[in-house]
Amino acid sequence: PEALRFVTPPTVVRAIEQAAGRFSKVIGQHQLRVLQYEAFGKDEIKKLGFSPDGFVQMAIQLGYFKMYGKSRATYEAAATRKFLHGRTETCRSVSNESVAFCRAFEDNAQGVQDKLAALQAAVKTHGAYAKACSEGKGVDRHLLGLRLVLRAGEEKPEIFQDPAYARSCHWNLSTSQLSSEHFEGWGFSEVVPDGYGIAYTIRKDALIFHIAAMQNEFGLNSDHLAHYIKEAATEMRATVLAAKLAAAPKL
Repeated sequence: PEALRFVTPPTVVRAIEQAAGRFSKVIGQHQLRVLQYEAFGKDEIKKLGFSPDGFVQMAIQLGYFKMYGKSRATYEAAATRKFLHGRTETCRSVSNESVAFCRAFEDNAQGVQDKLAALQAAVKTHGAYAKACSEGKGVDRHLLGLRLVLRAGEEKPEIFQDPAYARSCHWNLSTSQLSSEHFEGWGFSEVVPDGYGIAYTIRKDALIFHIAAMQNEFGLNSDHLAHYIKEAATEMRATVLAAKLAAAPKL
């Protein structure tokens, strides 16, 4: 065998150096925290009576609510692979039920049964919309199609000029699940400067979150959000167990 000797033109060398510089700059602008939560995982969540993905999504919602005192637009990728050339639809994790759940868990006056009911309603609503999205019944890809058929210079319909629409598509939380017992880690960055990118893995006995955000004027903190997500997951499990214990027949 004869070694192949590659001759790299100076223009290519410069392009590689410039790309490496840009890459290092982007990395330097970001913060990343990996939360390896090993208190429980998919098996325990199922025993508690919940969809693992719905439970984890509500843990993210509650963690964010604990940190910021409000719920904001959340993107979760929903697969549409049952369709030819199907890719994804936007599963919106925030709902009236998810907001009520966050408020209930942060209200010390609420009992464990009320908190359990709020959690169950939030997870049920999330699951129903996730299923609708996978069947092509979501709203975001439809609205995207309507935007794309606008001709150059054509006035946007009122819905696309409404501030509420822009706000609802400003993904302060961009999330996606890729679960396997064999993945040690994966992730992606935020999609808006004042938001977080949360990639998570649901294992049999652990939950792994990769939380990325920019280091900028918005004061984001991936370490703090990881802390609150961990706190949320722990409180949710404890509440479910306490509610079931309270409802159990007394001997």
